[in-house]
Formats: sequence, structure tokens, C-alpha cells
Amino acid sequence: MTVKLTEKAKLIIDLLRNAGFEAFAVGGAVRDSLMGRVADDFDITTSAKPEDTKKVFSVFPVIETGIKHGTVTVVLDRTPFEITTYRTEIGYADSRHPDSVSFVNNVTEDLARRDFTMNAIAYSPYDGIVDPFCGYRDIQNKIIRTVGDPYKRFSEDALRILRALRFSSVLGFEIEDNTAKAIFELAENLKFVSSERVYAEMKKLVCGTNAQFVINEYIQVFKTILPINGDYKAIHKLPNDHAMRLYCLFGESYIDALTVLRADNKVKSVCRAISSSKPIPTDETELKFYISALGKEAAKTVISYRKALFNEDSDNKAELMLNSEIPLYLSDLAVNGNDLTKLGIKGKAIGEALEILLKAVIKDEIINEKEVLLKYLSSNLL
Repeated sequence: MTVKLTEKAKLIIDLLRNAGFEAFAVGGAVRDSLMGRVADDFDITTSAKPEDTKKVFSVFPVIETGIKHGTVTVVLDRTPFEITTYRTEIGYADSRHPDSVSFVNNVTEDLARRDFTMNAIAYSPYDGIVDPFCGYRDIQNKIIRTVGDPYKRFSEDALRILRALRFSSVLGFEIEDNTAKAIFELAENLKFVSSERVYAEMKKLVCGTNAQFVINEYIQVFKTILPINGDYKAIHKLPNDHAMRLYCLFGESYIDALTVLRADNKVKSVCRAISSSKPIPTDETELKFYISALGKEAAKTVISYRKALFNEDSDNKAELMLNSEIPLYLSDLAVNGNDLTKLGIKGKAIGEALEILLKAVIKDEIINEKEVLLKYLSSNLL
């Protein structure tokens, strides 16, 4: 078992040890490193109390991220590191946050509060691997298993349900039977998780290599909080783009779903474009108007989506046109509003005239050269 720490993570451990405290790298970066992945976002757990940690790193910027829960953030050369005191957690009245924490002196006690065995592994260059819950074995067997009783773990923090599903999707791991059983039985607890947290997990989950299987297997779990009416069984056919995949998941319920998730405007825009899209034309002129009406970015998305799911644009004509120098947008025209103003065209008439020119160019009635466009306007509008 080998964990490759970054130099900065090792320096933090060194400084804490030199001050007389235990310190370990812990969490997802340790897991990823054990899987042979590049890991650079190491969290640190330590026997040092928050005030002690602040003293050890007094020459560095220190942010009191969650000091009452034992966490401070130390910034080394613009890289933030969360350093958290060994702790246990007590009570979860809101099924999300601990009511209180108690600091402890043993790293094993700290690991016992964590969500999954694969995330409950600590490492120090001096003490090696600390793995009291056989997380490395589960990594090797590609198993997601809670630390201790899954019902207790998911009742403490319902977000862990989505995290289990996301890890299964992204890592391609199987969820252990008792853990899966608890997920189904406690799915209603997901209603306690904030929209922002759900959205953050779903964006990653739908882009996992195992997304289609996880969504299909746990569809009733997802439906406890989200309106799902899309062709999610085809989600694996799509490019690895979370906006496209979210639309595929939600289908025509996307407006309600994105409202629940408080999704960002870019995702909403992509979903609107896909929802209102029509089959990709095969006629060249119609295709030009199709791409022009969508706008460049939306056209890329729509064409990619429809090509993947409906096998449209099988000859790549639309894709080639998108990447060509063919004028399809007002910004592509060899004239602009200033040129038209010099001809005496004013106000709304400028936009209307540019639209007329673009239409004529797209239909190949005229070529996109300044003199030709201005002459066309003079002959037809002035």
C-alpha cells in the first residue's frame, strides 16, 4: 500500500509532529492515491487542538473555517489545507449536522466517525497506514461500505446516501448489500439535504462511468427528491457533460427539477436548448438556418445531444459546418451597425437590415463581402 503525499501535505505533517502532535493525511485523497490516482487535495487530521494548530502555523495565513468543530484552514503558497482535530460527533437532530463534537486523542476514534471504509484510512510517512475498518480491502474489492451500521450512518447525515451513489457511479464500485438496503429504506431522509448539496452531488454522479447502472438501480431513491421523466437508460451514450446528462435524466420535467436543485443559468440554458430542439435537417440551407437560430454554443450542445441519442447527423455534416468558416451569425457578417449608420439606417432598422443580409448570405444569394453587402442593401432597402 502506497500513498504519495504532496510536498506541502508532508510539510504540514512535519510541522505538527515537530511541535509534538500526531498528524495524518486522511479522506478522499488518501483513497485516490491508494487506487493509483493522482491525489493533491489532502485533508489533515491531528491530535492538536485548533488553538494549537493556529500557533504551529502562525507564520502562515490561517482561516477559522469551522473552528468550533475543530477545523482550521492553513494556506501554504496559495494552497489551502483543512486541518481538523481528532473528534467524535454527537447527535444529528437535522439529519445533516452534528449537534456537538468532542475532541479525542486517538486517530482510530476519529476515523470511526467517517462515512465509508474507503474514506476512513489515515496515512503518515512516519506511522504508515492506519486502516481499522479494512478500507483498503474494500478498495481492492471495489466495495462501498459504511463505517459501522449503515442505518446509523445515513440517519446521522442523509447526504451520505447521495455520496454513496455518486462514488458508485464515478468509481465503478458496488454498494455492499446492507449499505444498499439502508439507502432504500432511508431515502426519505434526502429531503433534509440542501438543494446546493444535492446539485453538487448530482452533477458529478451523472458524469460517472457507472451512471446508467446506478440511476437505473436506485431510481426510486432519486425520485424521492427529484422529478425524473427522462430516458435515463440512455445516459451513458452522451458526452461527459453534466448539463446534457441532467436533461437526459429529467426530460420534460427539467424545469421543475432544476428549480428544486437551484441549478445555475448555464445548465438551464443548455436544457432549454435541447428541450426546444427539432431533428437536425439534412438539407444544407435548412441546416445553416438551424445552427444560426440556435446560436453557436447551443448548436454544439444540441447537435452533440441529438447525434448521441437519436443518431442524427450520421454524416457529420452539422458538426463540420459548426467548425467551418461559413457565416452563420450576425457577428460573421463583413459589415456591422456602424457601416449601416453611415448609409443613413438608424435604430431598429439596423438590426432588421443585418438580419436581411444574414438571411441572404445563408441562402447563398450573395457573398459575404463588405462592398457586396452594402450594394445589396442599397438596391433592396434604400
